[in-house]
Amino acid sequence: MSLRTRLILTHVFIIFVTLTVIAVSLVFILRDYQRQVELARLGNAVVPVAFQARAMLQTNVSARELLARLESQVKGVGDLMIITDKGLVLADAANGLTNRTITLNPLARADVPRGFYWGAARLRNGRLLLYAAVAAGQIAGQTVYVALSSPERPLFSVLDEIGASILIAGGATLVVSLLVAVLLARSIAGPITRLTRATEAIARGQYDHRVEAKGSGEIGRLAASFNSMAEQVQRSRQMEKDFLANVSHELKTPLTSIQGFAQAVLDGAVPDMDGARRAAQTIYDETTRMARLVGDLLTLARLESGQIPLVHEPVDLGQLLPVWIERLRPRASSIGETLITIIDPMPCISGDASRLEQVVTNLVDNALKYSQPGGSVTVTAKQMQPENVTKGSKLRRRAAGRSAVPWITVTVSDTGAGIPKEDLPRLFDRFYRGDKARAAGGTGLGLSIANEIVRAHGGRIEVQSEVGRGSTFTVFLPVQNGSHA
Repeated sequence: MSLRTRLILTHVFIIFVTLTVIAVSLVFILRDYQRQVELARLGNAVVPVAFQARAMLQTNVSARELLARLESQVKGVGDLMIITDKGLVLADAANGLTNRTITLNPLARADVPRGFYWGAARLRNGRLLLYAAVAAGQIAGQTVYVALSSPERPLFSVLDEIGASILIAGGATLVVSLLVAVLLARSIAGPITRLTRATEAIARGQYDHRVEAKGSGEIGRLAASFNSMAEQVQRSRQMEKDFLANVSHELKTPLTSIQGFAQAVLDGAVPDMDGARRAAQTIYDETTRMARLVGDLLTLARLESGQIPLVHEPVDLGQLLPVWIERLRPRASSIGETLITIIDPMPCISGDASRLEQVVTNLVDNALKYSQPGGSVTVTAKQMQPENVTKGSKLRRRAAGRSAVPWITVTVSDTGAGIPKEDLPRLFDRFYRGDKARAAGGTGLGLSIANEIVRAHGGRIEVQSEVGRGSTFTVFLPVQNGSHA
């Protein structure tokens, strides 16, 4: 059974139960209202009869004679009874209650004078007899009351009069509620059905499938979450495809070289020792390249899965950065570039010094690689308060949720050719390299590894670049790192 059908049936069942409860309640309300109306009618009709009885009782008439004289006055209105103040029926016109005792209840209402009574007596046929009584005088020293009675009408006879109206109203209510149920079920089941179809499409590999997100309610938020999930799945699958393609491409080149030179040696195409040595050197270089690629892949995979535990110990970047930069200075000199360091006094951070050195070394090495001869690479490190973190960055929003924790920023700027704007969003993706990066070589995993290391320290890398003017990579690290990102 579909969700829409279940919703409609549930709604109809609730409405049916509600109408049933209302109908039962209406029965009891009508019964009470019917009795009150009938007693009021009898009370109004008995008053003038009581005045006539009072005048007749002054002539010492008996109860039966009094009943006989007054009976014609109430014909068609009710049946007369003469009752004592003890409830004994002295005379009864039609219901056979003579010499039986019935209950007299005072009608206690502010608008009713004293001396008015009402009651109900069960007849032999099971019907209820309603009566209203008014004091009329005395007979043989006993106070007597003139009562006007009427058998209670069966409830179903009353329902017969209004039953058609109740059925029409109930039917109209049921039809309207059914229409509302259909619309409600459609508004709920429709989006869920679309989400189900979209989920099935994603399961079939149609990762570009999206659903229309309407409104800000639960269904709208669910649709928006689904679209976000589908986008991430699509991106992950695309990254997986790119990753496999890139790995295949990166491994194919060295494997081809290794296979070619090894085949040449086996076929005797290398006649002298110098040729064999060159072939062996090429094979060694390519295997070294493959080993570096595989090592970087393993490192990146372990970082992403959290399988490489970081050492959390005090790290004084003010002392370590000059040492790390000094190791790269000979390379900068060899290619005619200037390496500048500007390091302000900074507090210690909690982190893994060897991994942070890997990040800084990678960024500086890239800056030297892509700078022009005669250019410069500047490494700046300083302390920065949360409100001074790059406006609109995730780090600023994250810092706003903490106490005022200062940040350490390490900036690596070069005077190279810069990075095209279209390459910036994918700069930290695995194996992604722009045209200049491909020409410079490398595995394309350095920035991805650096980004994962910085994220594991609770920070982030941001990049700003302008073609023709160089690039700036900024590493943000919290001074007190209580948790991983």
